[in-house]
Amino acid sequence: MGHLIACAYDMVCIDMTRYGFSETFFPLCTAPPPNSIDHTICVEWLAKSRHIVQVYLKLGCPIPPTSPEWNLHHTELAKMWSDVFVDRMHEFERLNNIDKMSNAEKSKLEPPIDLAGDSSFHVFI
Repeated sequence: MGHLIACAYDMVCIDMTRYGFSETFFPLCTAPPPNSIDHTICVEWLAKSRHIVQVYLKLGCPIPPTSPEWNLHHTELAKMWSDVFVDRMHEFERLNNIDKMSNAEKSKLEPPIDLAGDSSFHVFI
C-alpha cells in the first residue's frame, strides 16, 4: 500500500507498524522536489480495529528504512529520494538497535516459562 500512496501522491509514505515491520516508501518514477521533506505522509495500521490512520510526525524525526522493493524497482530519476532522508533512517536504525539490546538484557532477567505445569496447554499436547 505504501508504494501506491507514494506514487499516486508523489510523496514519501512512511508505513508504521507496532511489531518492527515499518518501512519508508518513495515514489518510484519521479525526482524529489526541492522541499521534499514537506512531502511526507505517515500511516499506521491498527490491527484490532482494522483501520489505517494518519500519524503526524515531528519535523526531522527518525524514519524506518527504505522498502526493499523500492530499491529494486525505482528509476534513475527517483534514486535521489533516499539521499534526502538517509540521516533520519540511520538514526531510526541506531535507536532500534538500542531498543533491541535493552529488550535482550531485560529478557535475561525473566525466568523461563514452564508450560508443562500449566493444565490449559494439555489440550495441545
